Formats: sequence, C-alpha cells, structure tokens
Amino acid sequence: MYHRAPKKSRVAACPARVILHGSTRGKKIAQVNARTPSQAPDNKLRAVLHGALVRYRVMAYTTAVLLIVLVFVGIPLQVAASSPQVVNVVGTIHGFCYIVYLFTAFDLTRKLHLRLGRMVLVLLAGTVPFCAIVAERLLTRMCERSAAEMSHLTLGSSSRRG
Repeated sequence: MYHRAPKKSRVAACPARVILHGSTRGKKIAQVNARTPSQAPDNKLRAVLHGALVRYRVMAYTTAVLLIVLVFVGIPLQVAASSPQVVNVVGTIHGFCYIVYLFTAFDLTRKLHLRLGRMVLVLLAGTVPFCAIVAERLLTRMCERSAAEMSHLTLGSSSRRG
C-alpha cells in the first residue's frame, strides 16, 4: 500500500502574528500573537503618538488664538463700533477649526486611553479662551510620560531577553 509522507508545515511570519500553514489534518491551526504590546516596535508606536500629538497641538493653538481674537477683539468691536465683520470672519474660521480640533483631540485622547471625563474636558477646552493652551500643555506632558514608559518597558523587556 502506498504511504504518503506528511507535508512539512511552513511558518509564515508577519510583523504581528505567526501563522502555521500546511497540513491541518488532525491538527489545530495555531495562530499565536508573537508580540505583546510592550514588545511591539517602539519607534512605530512613538511615531503614531507623536503624529497625533503634533496634529492636536497645531489645532489647539490655532483654535485658542482664533477664540482669543474673537472674544477680546471681535466682540468688543461689534459692541462698541457696531462692526460685525471681525466676528463674522473670525467666528466662522474658529467654528471650522473647532470641528477639526474635535477630531484631532478625540484621536489623541483615544490613543492615550484617557477616561471619558478627561476626554470631554479636552474636547470642550476649545470653547473657553486660553483653556485649549492649558489642555495642550497637559496632554503634551502626558504623551511625553507615556513615551518614556514605552521606551522603559521595551528596554526592560529587551534586556531580559538578551
């Protein structure tokens, strides 16, 4: 009788997973996560967090400056000189920028895993003069701390492996 030799299983590795291919007759297909989040590529995580932080910082300062101009220049001009042009222009620009600010702030707070209460406070910071600047400084420090923790975790795990 003809006896067929079993096929050797091949291992295909992609960055996040190891998947076994080949004969699965009588075997379970193994799909193992090869890296835990603390062992994931440090530079990629930092780059993602840094990109979200830069986008947020640009929108926070833009929204804050426009709101300060609107409140401290536009409104007094509208009331004192009956000139609504500054309010119309700056108010419209601030409104569009605030929508973009909401998206960038939401993106950053999700990547930092902030609680819902803090997320809402960061999102509302663009509606109070000077608050977006304060929120930006606090989130920047938080990002720096989390980046330092990520590098500390990766350095600690790599020194244990070697």
